[in-house]
Amino acid sequence: MSAPMTAEQVYARMARLPFYVVLMQPTGRYQPDSEPGRELMRAHLQWQLELEEEGRLLAAGPLNYGQPVRRDHPIVNAGGMYIIAAASDQEAAEIAAQEPFAVAGWRTYVVCSWLLNEGVARECAAAVIDRFGPGGAAAAG
Repeated sequence: MSAPMTAEQVYARMARLPFYVVLMQPTGRYQPDSEPGRELMRAHLQWQLELEEEGRLLAAGPLNYGQPVRRDHPIVNAGGMYIIAAASDQEAAEIAAQEPFAVAGWRTYVVCSWLLNEGVARECAAAVIDRFGPGGAAAAG
């Protein structure tokens, strides 16, 4: 382990990158193995790939992969999540409302603000925020 840092040194290294985590939970209509469900999954994945190509999507994927959604869990009761950069809470909510399963009423979602402070993703995440976060180039115009 390295030598102890002062509080100022520790806080100076915090990235403080503002993102939005969108947690998705299936509704009673969710039937991914049906023909409409397979089409919605295709549309959902294409939608996420388009966010990725735009440079806005930091990460996405299922939670508790291969396990049923934990509807009884007080915190992790979502089936999947994605992390996006947006200029505001309102913009993040507008993006989430466009997700194909949400549009079809097959999933509900919750948008949470999230501050990325530590981790090896900081450099990549900083580039996303520079483009789409508060004050980023895309937000400016």
